[in-house]
Amino acid sequence: MQVEFDNPDLFSFDDSFASLAFLERSEPRLMARVRQSFEENRRFCQEYVRPLSLSTDLALQKDPNAIATELLDVAVKHRRFSRLIPGILGGMSDGTVISYVINAEETAAVDAGFVGLLSGHGLGMVALAYTMNLRLMDWLAKETIKGETQGPLFLIDCAITEPSAGTDVEEMQLATHAKLVSEARRVPGGAVLNGRKCFISGGHTASHHLVIMPFDRRDPAGTTSVFLVPKDAKGFTLGKLEDKMGQKAGSASELIFEECFVPDEYIALDAPKYQRPVFEPLLLGVLGATRIYVAAWATGIGRGAFETALQFAKTNKWRGKLLINHQFAQKALIDMFINVHKARSVYLEALFALMAANGGSGAPEFTGSPLFQAFFQSYPVRKVRHSEKLRSVLMKRAVTEEKNLQRVQFYSSLAKVVGSDLGMDNCHRAIELMGAVGVRHGAGAEKLFRDAKLCQIFEGTNQLNRLHMMQHYFARDIAGMEVF
Repeated sequence: MQVEFDNPDLFSFDDSFASLAFLERSEPRLMARVRQSFEENRRFCQEYVRPLSLSTDLALQKDPNAIATELLDVAVKHRRFSRLIPGILGGMSDGTVISYVINAEETAAVDAGFVGLLSGHGLGMVALAYTMNLRLMDWLAKETIKGETQGPLFLIDCAITEPSAGTDVEEMQLATHAKLVSEARRVPGGAVLNGRKCFISGGHTASHHLVIMPFDRRDPAGTTSVFLVPKDAKGFTLGKLEDKMGQKAGSASELIFEECFVPDEYIALDAPKYQRPVFEPLLLGVLGATRIYVAAWATGIGRGAFETALQFAKTNKWRGKLLINHQFAQKALIDMFINVHKARSVYLEALFALMAANGGSGAPEFTGSPLFQAFFQSYPVRKVRHSEKLRSVLMKRAVTEEKNLQRVQFYSSLAKVVGSDLGMDNCHRAIELMGAVGVRHGAGAEKLFRDAKLCQIFEGTNQLNRLHMMQHYFARDIAGMEVF
């Protein structure tokens, strides 16, 4: 039987996020939105996700080809995908990047697989946003909201990893040596895609696939572009559904492209048209944000391991007295608790670095008002937002500013490495403290252990992220230093 955690006050908003609580003095309206979002997400996770977590994981172990339909239905019913969309586009997000990140920790503490179930669509949205294609962003937001309220469900994914090129396609210094198998070519009216993508989060539930692929494999930095491919496109097929060790509720898929035509209006970013490197800044921007999210995700897993071990220690005896009253158990528990706070402190520091680079915490509150939304979606404003002239300005700004965002790159990689390593460490400690019970599926700790490992691998392996830190911190000031 699952060990139920009954001390949520140990992780109250004020105790967990002292720095954010302090910000209420200077940003009371902003932090009121963040606090409200946090409390709502905590209630949702405890009431709707926790009861399905272990049973879903066990069912997917028995049938690796299945989809976590119960959890997916819960996500749709409670509008979790619309909560990824800011109010300015008609969504239900509070518009703050702070809420996205701290809610990832809260959700992962209950079920990392549910975070994975949401993350494919979320990653696709972030990647599309960095292409500055406001026309497709408007369309994506509208279809996502419509899919949750009226059906059918509309989701996207983000496809970059290939069978023989994973981590090395996330770092341009390595991409030129990557064994890429995918390549696009121009044809009248669009492009044709050929190749394979693998380990794509949410691939089997996506309505459209955001595919990252070069026009020339010999020049990925200069030609890698972004394409939006409908699931029913001619020449596209879904391959196998990966039988993952952990985070099983979040599916991972193989995508196959064989002479798959993509019309011009579905080319989200045609990199060669800009006559300057645009893909690397886009990639750095996406990873700079999503690695912080993964760090919070991993921190949540580590926290879940602590909660599971604490509850076990409170309710089980050793040598005649409760385990929690033994000094060795207290030492183990406080070390796990320290790990949680270490990981959280680093991802919050990375979050502040991201906010400083982007000029704020997100969209101002007034942008979510019906009046502003009506103005924003009016024909004259929409015509300007969808113009290529505005997009060129935004792209130029993004490319220029990215050169000054090395601090974000360093902190996001630091947060991802620290969070996932400490999360893995906590899961190991929890199983050790619980003994034989810890390896039983029903106790919850072994699921957390399996879930934690993936956070050390995706968004660039921790080995790559260590090199990334060297590149964007030390190598920037040490002349002649070579990293890759």
